[in-house]
Amino acid sequence: MMAAERASYEVQVMKDGRWGAQSFLEDEKTAVAAAKKYLNDKKCEGAKVIRNWMRADGTVVEKEVFCETRTVKDDGPVRIAQVDSLPPTKCEVPDDYFGDDARNVMNRLFRTYMEKTFVTPTELMYNFKELKRLQDKDTLLPSAVDRVAFLQTKDGEGDSKSRSADIFKSVDAVSAKARKADAMTLPKLTGSFSDMYRAVSGMANGEVDADYLAMVVLSRELVNLRSWIGKLDRLCRLAVEDSDPHAVELLDGVIADVLGANVVQEILGWQPNLASAIGRMFDLAEGNLPVETSDAGESAEMLNRLFKEKKLPSSRLCLIDRAHRQIKSANPLNRSDSSKELEAFGNLVQRVLTPTGLLFGPETADALTSRQTRMVVEGGAAGKRAAIAATFGAMPDKAFGVVYLCDLAASEFAQGTADDIAAMFERIMDTTSIGQLCQRNLTPKERMIRATMAHKAMAASCFPAELKAQVTERVDTILERYLIDEQIVEKLDHHESPLRDRAVRLVQFCAAGVLPEGKAMTRARTRILGLLRQKDFDAHFVEGIPDPARAQKALRDFHQLLVRAGFGG
Repeated sequence: MMAAERASYEVQVMKDGRWGAQSFLEDEKTAVAAAKKYLNDKKCEGAKVIRNWMRADGTVVEKEVFCETRTVKDDGPVRIAQVDSLPPTKCEVPDDYFGDDARNVMNRLFRTYMEKTFVTPTELMYNFKELKRLQDKDTLLPSAVDRVAFLQTKDGEGDSKSRSADIFKSVDAVSAKARKADAMTLPKLTGSFSDMYRAVSGMANGEVDADYLAMVVLSRELVNLRSWIGKLDRLCRLAVEDSDPHAVELLDGVIADVLGANVVQEILGWQPNLASAIGRMFDLAEGNLPVETSDAGESAEMLNRLFKEKKLPSSRLCLIDRAHRQIKSANPLNRSDSSKELEAFGNLVQRVLTPTGLLFGPETADALTSRQTRMVVEGGAAGKRAAIAATFGAMPDKAFGVVYLCDLAASEFAQGTADDIAAMFERIMDTTSIGQLCQRNLTPKERMIRATMAHKAMAASCFPAELKAQVTERVDTILERYLIDEQIVEKLDHHESPLRDRAVRLVQFCAAGVLPEGKAMTRARTRILGLLRQKDFDAHFVEGIPDPARAQKALRDFHQLLVRAGFGG
């Protein structure tokens, strides 16, 4: 009797994806009956009963004794979202549909449905009840299959009807697998994800492996969390608290599913315009989101930490892909003031510049140029040429312009525009000085690094060998002229300095990566060789170091530096 008095039962009801307490009762049967009564309302999304047990020490232990959720019927058909591009690799066997690319496509196609039901692609694939609901929802699944089949065969690669039939076969196989798993008694996710994974490993068989069963268990829990923030918070906590790399890898894929939803807006918090929001997506992907502006609370902090620690590669790619699609979209970068659209684009360009090039290489170059096609007056082929020129002009200098063109040539945008991209290098061939190639407000070292970045990008690009040779030769000539005009080598090799200081400065300069292989580097190395060939160089190098052991160490360190600078082993 005393024990019964310490227990109470909380009845909660779900509305708009969120749980809220409705009543507190003392009897479990009465509480469950009350919860089921709420479910008689067709608009009720779910009801559950939580048993609250007070221990003798005053602490309260919660346990869920009843829970039922469902998709509320809406007022009309749900249609697939318009998708115009797909990953290059097709799903050939049923297991391929569980991959990141396939789930990303599902996230895009079924976006409207998922926002209404708060389910992720993971829940659709691993929870038979959710998959069945999707299959029964109007013509949603057939429309999605037809769209994918069309996009995958539009360039003449196979027949659309045959491709649709193949996809439906895979869907049936995925559904049959989920149905069998639905009948299995699996452990609940009460501890860490890796603990649960070890528990289901012993239940794996020829039809289902441990990874699959673990995702079934996870999806069973996620379907009861009918809000994106709720799912995200649970997943992030599991990932933060687990030290097993494979467990975090599996959770990463599901976090990516959630980040494909509109919850990203809550994570980023209020942003003045789309350009700013895109920048914040990049910040989050790097683990640098200012969480004080986020509406996601601790979830944003956990995401930052996980991204910073590079534990969420799939989620990072999902964010980057989303940001690039937003750049390409027809949505204004500054909706409130159309006159500032160009300024917003310039700010976006600045955000994606890094010391080593564009933030995400070809994908970023493609996205920026695609956005410019919407901003230029011309259309068709002329519009693409104008967009390439405008994006090149938006770079901080011609050296960065070279990097941009090299990235663009490796992107999808290059299809049909390769000659127009190559023609832009005429602007580089007309350049004769470092001041024309690089920003004037850079330091001498920064200028050389910037020019060298352009040289290396061109040397590694997919352009014809003749064009690569012309451009790299021009950049090398500009760098050599810069060394001569500014007497940079001479300043490093000041004759009033001790030989050791002169030699170390010159070799450090060659090893610093500020010059590419070529005439400029040869000029610097020639000066060093002149020092090295001096009579009794080693003896002069260690002058002033009285301790023989320190002298020998100084010589060893110098010779190691010579190797790093390219003077042989």
